[in-house]
Amino acid sequence: MAVDPGSMLIDLVRVETRLYNAVDARLKEAGGLTLPQLELLSVIRDVPGCRVLDVSRTISITVGAASKAVDRLEDHGWCRRSVDPADRRSSVLSLTADGSTAVDRAEPAFEAAARETLGALLSGPDLDRLAHILRELRAALQQAASL
Repeated sequence: MAVDPGSMLIDLVRVETRLYNAVDARLKEAGGLTLPQLELLSVIRDVPGCRVLDVSRTISITVGAASKAVDRLEDHGWCRRSVDPADRRSSVLSLTADGSTAVDRAEPAFEAAARETLGALLSGPDLDRLAHILRELRAALQQAASL
C-alpha cells in the first residue's frame, strides 16, 4: 500500500498538536511558563548576542511575530533589550534574573514531560529513528526556505 503524503502530513500535525498540548499543560502546572515562552527564553539564553532576527530564524516565525513575543517576555520581566554596541540600530536580548529562574524551573518539567509522552509511546530505537528523520526533514525545509 502506497503512503499518502497528504494523510501523513495531517497525522504529523495532529501528533504535534497533541504532544505540544500535553507538554504545555505540564509546564503550566510546574511553574507557569508556557511552551512557547520556554522556547523563546531558551533561545535568548543559548544564542550569544541574541537578536530578534535570531529568535525568528531559530524557531521559524516571522520577525514581526518574534518581536511581539519578545515584547510580551519583556512585559513579564523575563528579558530585556539592550543596544547592540556593534550595531546601534539593533538590540541584543538577554534574560533577566527572573527569566533565568523561570527557565531553570521549567526545564526539568519540560524534560520529564517529553520523556513521559514520547518515551511512553516509542522505544529507544524508534525514538532514535524518529529523531533522525525529523532532523533530516527540518534541514531540508530550512534549505528550501533559504533558496
